[in-house]
Amino acid sequence: MGQERIGWIGLGSIGLPMAQRLVKHGYAVTTCGHQRRAPVEEMRQSGAAEAATPRAVAGAADVVFSMVRDMPQTEEVLFGAQGVWEGLRPGQLLVLSSTLLPDFCLAVAKRGKERGVAVIDAPVSGGPWGAEAGTLTFFVGGDEEDYQRSRPILETMGQNIFYLGGVGTGEVAKISNNLMLWANILAAGEAIRVAQQAGLDRETLLRTVAVSTGGSYVVERWPALIELLGSGDMVKLMYKDVELALKYANNRGLQLPLTGLASQMTLPGLEG
Repeated sequence: MGQERIGWIGLGSIGLPMAQRLVKHGYAVTTCGHQRRAPVEEMRQSGAAEAATPRAVAGAADVVFSMVRDMPQTEEVLFGAQGVWEGLRPGQLLVLSSTLLPDFCLAVAKRGKERGVAVIDAPVSGGPWGAEAGTLTFFVGGDEEDYQRSRPILETMGQNIFYLGGVGTGEVAKISNNLMLWANILAAGEAIRVAQQAGLDRETLLRTVAVSTGGSYVVERWPALIELLGSGDMVKLMYKDVELALKYANNRGLQLPLTGLASQMTLPGLEG
């Protein structure tokens, strides 16, 4: 069997460098415009093909990735007019790489099974810099056979590929990861605010904490996180993921009081 043909939808700050890496590794990639035209042109210049619609992307591929912003956009590209679903055929693999409600992934996988299409969820962690460097982490949920099929493709984009179990488990792991990240960002922001009020230099504080028990991914990358969160767009995505966690937990009767509080908090100290 030859190399899989890839269909890619979602060329944002993370999706674009992910798709570009696939092209650089020799994959035949077909994409289409979604929100913006510029990244489609970048993909064409890299050697990717352009299709007119998500349906046409699916028709030109063996494996289709959906890497759009959120649940509404995912539903649109999958099931909207000229959506991916209309172009899928038996034997294809659909990879949901956006951060989504696990129950939604289960529902999509059920629909896929009815028509012979395999579905896995494979959300990512690592940000735009990880996508550009090919060092992303993938959280994968689905049948193990489908995971093994996807693995060579995922390895062109990430260093850490974790298989978690059935469909939806990748999203559960990703949501859990983002809850920990967001809580850490909020706590670090408040701690920096306290320290600066006392006259401590932020960079000195961060270097001190980085080699102490308060050290973390957030502490080590605080300046980069400030830049990323400063636009406001990433903050919205983080709040979106917190809301997904609350909805998932609520559907199962779980109480998450800290998460509920985090969903209402702003970012003190972010400007510092």
